[in-house]
Amino acid sequence: MELGLAASIVGGVLAVWSGRIALGLQDPAFGLRSLWPAALLFAGVVAWIIVQSQVRLVAAWNHPLWEMSAAALGESRWKAISLDPFATVLGLARLLTYAGIFWIAFQYARRSLRARQILLAVVYAGLAYAVYGLVIYLTGSETILIFRKHAYLGDVTSTFVNRNSYATYAGLGLVCTTGLLLVLLTQGPLGPATDLKQRVARLAEIAIGRGWPLLLAWIALMTALVLSHSRAGVASTILGLIVLLTAAGLTRAIDRRFALISAGVCVVGFVWAFGVGGDQLIGRLMQTSLASEERPLVYSRTMAAIGDSGGLGTGLGTFEEAFRFYRTSDINGHFNMAHNTYLENVLELGVPAALALFGVFAFFLGLCAWGIRQRRRDSVYPCVGFAVSVLVATHATVDFSLQIPAVTATYMLIMGAACAQCWSSRRPADPW
Repeated sequence: MELGLAASIVGGVLAVWSGRIALGLQDPAFGLRSLWPAALLFAGVVAWIIVQSQVRLVAAWNHPLWEMSAAALGESRWKAISLDPFATVLGLARLLTYAGIFWIAFQYARRSLRARQILLAVVYAGLAYAVYGLVIYLTGSETILIFRKHAYLGDVTSTFVNRNSYATYAGLGLVCTTGLLLVLLTQGPLGPATDLKQRVARLAEIAIGRGWPLLLAWIALMTALVLSHSRAGVASTILGLIVLLTAAGLTRAIDRRFALISAGVCVVGFVWAFGVGGDQLIGRLMQTSLASEERPLVYSRTMAAIGDSGGLGTGLGTFEEAFRFYRTSDINGHFNMAHNTYLENVLELGVPAALALFGVFAFFLGLCAWGIRQRRRDSVYPCVGFAVSVLVATHATVDFSLQIPAVTATYMLIMGAACAQCWSSRRPADPW
């Protein structure tokens, strides 16, 4: 139901936008020419997923398990590359929905004011989720809306079931909040102060004055993130913030000394948050041991499955069906996902299509790097896009947060705005 609702809303917005373009009521901000390498790669991935889901398309490509089931149970009509064609079609719908969110944000955020509105929407949504999660945590009710929690008791998960997924979502909001604070503080009237102490005092005055909603969001998101007790989530967010502040310091719009001051404030904030409620997180970090983790075994068996599936894959959305034939007795946990998005995508899509999908995101990362280098004004937005990409890419190596719709939809919304701001608003619109 969630997928159907999201796809319907995104499809409706795209239909309205396309209708306005067709009727000449507005011009597109960008054409496909601006993103043609990513568009070409994505079209190839979509075409391959469609091929995977087609029944009886090429007999030689059918997954061998279909032949085995036909021999055991009689002739079967369901023969395809995918182990579950229906799940593959659903996966394709989800992928197209994410692409639609990116395209809408990309068209909408050509002007910096609209890009700021998108990031503000992410920040205030993150603040609402963080406040809800902190209230539930502090009251000890251990619920998700009206339902009792059955896992991750004692952790802030907000409306998410998994603490790691929530940590990624909170991290996205925290990076966006930090980026908007940088915009506010660098555009503030600092005056002729030359003394470092005076500059810091004036920056604090701006933050507490006009920037108090962002400051409140930053504190709430940071606290909720630490209290999620997600090791990878906290580490990935810290890395994302480091990348954001480093990239911002390399731009021509933000003074490097100011970037260093901001980094120091972030460090102080995290130290405070760890002091308030980081004992359990620190304990989990101290107890981390690969010898006691099952994930390396899962990765090893997934790689074995990849070796058998070759370049065809098992079908998007079929990891659980494929992995059950490769799990061994020393894997006790229930793994319906690989806890490594890269390995899971390679298994499901096959090596060529998975590399093409990774290439789409690599293009976005490169475009943001180019925008950081080229833009003088509003360069913070490409910095935010680069930072959140590093955040989710890092967390995807050890978990499945990108397979949670709320996380990926938010990430694509941010990236649409960030990529749109890689060019000046004075750049002529593409004809196609």
